[in-house]
Amino acid sequence: MKIVKYKIQRTMCHLERTLRAYLMLFALLLISCNGDNVPDCFQNAGDLTRKTVEVPDFSTITVFENLNLVLKQGTEQEVEIETGEFLLNEVSAEVVDDRLILRNDNGCNFVRDYGLTTVYVTAPNISQIRSSTGLLISSDGVLDYPEINLIAESFTNPETETTDGSFDLQLNATTVRIVVNGIAYFKLGGTTDNFTVTVAAGDSRIEAEDLAAQIVSLNHRGSNDVFVNPQQRIEGVIRGTGNVISINRPPEIEVEELFNGRLIFND
Repeated sequence: MKIVKYKIQRTMCHLERTLRAYLMLFALLLISCNGDNVPDCFQNAGDLTRKTVEVPDFSTITVFENLNLVLKQGTEQEVEIETGEFLLNEVSAEVVDDRLILRNDNGCNFVRDYGLTTVYVTAPNISQIRSSTGLLISSDGVLDYPEINLIAESFTNPETETTDGSFDLQLNATTVRIVVNGIAYFKLGGTTDNFTVTVAAGDSRIEAEDLAAQIVSLNHRGSNDVFVNPQQRIEGVIRGTGNVISINRPPEIEVEELFNGRLIFND
């Protein structure tokens, strides 16, 4: 019995030494993760910092993966990147053919939180925002842009394959258009004359009951619901299983229901 106990004690001591060695190695690894030259998977973010980026004029925006975008209307154009100090070199903002392209190449992540990087854009006018981020695109105040197109689809641009981001915008526009084919989420408020919704496929949810639109035009092939607030007219076709729920009954109604989805008035 004494021999057995001795062997057990030796084994336990060996395991404790091994565990201490692994813990020390892990601690050293964490310490070494602070810096710019560490592989993405083990890199800490560092202190939050903000940098202004000088770019040419632009009127459209594409946001790629792992970026939040905050959009504000202002007379002077400005682009600011906010992220961890060790992540800043892998975040870019460039303008190509009148389009601001935002990328975050800090992909792999074992030791830091996601969603740390936000780009703040101030612009006098933006006519299109294409989301391939998976994160949030929001407005700081009301965007008084006359025509704005909100896109989260991958068919016409396969590079924008991530279609599960969110929009949370306050708008005062003449025309608002949505084109989506994934699982994006839209929360829209404000006013517009024309609101056009194209759900080409997927399970995207559109909550625009707070967007008062004179005319709502629909082409709904999705499986989730679309909430709208038409004042004068609602028109279009419902081709999928998702419903169109209107919180107001306008004078003019011309909507075809070709499958299981229905036009429901919740007024």
